[in-house]
Amino acid sequence: MVTDHYLDDLLQLCPEVVLGKYVAITSLDSGPFYPSEEEKASGWVNREGIAYSPRIESTASLPHECWDEWYVFENRVDLGRLAPQGSNIFEAALAEGEVYTFVNFSFGLHRPEMEPVATCFWKQFDWIRPQTYIAESDNHLMVISADKNLFAAVRQTLGGLDSQLDKESESARD
Repeated sequence: MVTDHYLDDLLQLCPEVVLGKYVAITSLDSGPFYPSEEEKASGWVNREGIAYSPRIESTASLPHECWDEWYVFENRVDLGRLAPQGSNIFEAALAEGEVYTFVNFSFGLHRPEMEPVATCFWKQFDWIRPQTYIAESDNHLMVISADKNLFAAVRQTLGGLDSQLDKESESARD
């Protein structure tokens, strides 16, 4: 699902996407996330460029800016290392243990010109196997989930918000 909404909207309206789960952050504001001492004390760690959360009890504790990329899991994971910034995904082996950041490509599955990037993304997605993938750039939010019920709930909630905004916009024009 690709939408014009923001990560804040998703967290506020569909907190079940992350609550009770674990988040691996591969991008925060276009780069790695290094937890503060306070965040480390609460259970956050950064291993080889990837930040891992403790079990998420509140969406308020989740660091986010824009150009963020999250992989959400039911259990703790270790994805390996973040590929060096500037690495060429088209020349990479894209193998388990090295994670490439896709959000920084302004990546969106809805954009036909992104098909070569999407091919690489899906290859990496297949070995990472998250429950949910979330990426926010400056112009869209992308949510992919292996949990069909969760995905349907997100789609219905954010889609309903779109319908409400469309009606309000029409009323304002009348």
